[in-house]
Amino acid sequence: MTFADASLTLRARTSDDTDRADLAAGAAALFDLFLKREHEFGFSPEVVVDYPDLTAGPDSSFLADAPAYVENRIATEEATGGPISQVVILTTYADVVGPALAAAGWAGHQIDMPAGPDHTWTYRQDRTGTGRTLYIEAVNEADEKLRPDFLLELTDDRGRLRGGAWGSIHARDGDRYAYIATMTLDAGLPPGTGTRLGEALNQTLVGAGVVAAHLGTQTAGPFYERLGFRITHILVPALRIRSGEDGAQVATDLVMMERRLTPAGPGLR
Repeated sequence: MTFADASLTLRARTSDDTDRADLAAGAAALFDLFLKREHEFGFSPEVVVDYPDLTAGPDSSFLADAPAYVENRIATEEATGGPISQVVILTTYADVVGPALAAAGWAGHQIDMPAGPDHTWTYRQDRTGTGRTLYIEAVNEADEKLRPDFLLELTDDRGRLRGGAWGSIHARDGDRYAYIATMTLDAGLPPGTGTRLGEALNQTLVGAGVVAAHLGTQTAGPFYERLGFRITHILVPALRIRSGEDGAQVATDLVMMERRLTPAGPGLR
């Protein structure tokens, strides 16, 4: 493919034609590129972000007693930075922490993604007064379901990786679904490159018999909406911020999204 002034080659592979170990290597390279682009975004000063240490497995503080873990984090933050008015948790360990959170009065909602982690839930606690939001993310990045079933790689004429996408595909009730784990582009590519990549991803998933795709994003919700995705959950409004081309501050929400796929879907003709 030729993208505007840049000569780029797009290669699409699936687990039907490629060893999954090769797909995993490509997925890891794409994730590294994604992390480099993430540095362009900061976090809102109105949100405290916490990633619990889960290395101890079931004995990790969050997994062993989630309500107590949250209360300790609130006490620490309020002692140094002012009040916390609400807490939002996103976790793929709802089977472990959900009963304790429900017993403590937390409001929980399942995030249904047939090709994503099975126990993905969001929990929320509204507190009195005004203040900051505490966002806690406890996600199993090594979940067995998140193995690469598709991989798109965009390379330039020097063979350098400039972007792509990868994720998993699973069947449920006779239909196939996709979870997009990573979709990213290198800096400096021509306008429209992301849309073209989205078109190619759509074609790849439709060709694999996928009827719907799901994802979560902190930074790219408006982009995915232009591709035909719809927001299913807004977890944390204005979680991330960056400077726009005019120097103004741009905020993006943490959202979960879905797109029903058809061979000639809206926005991708």
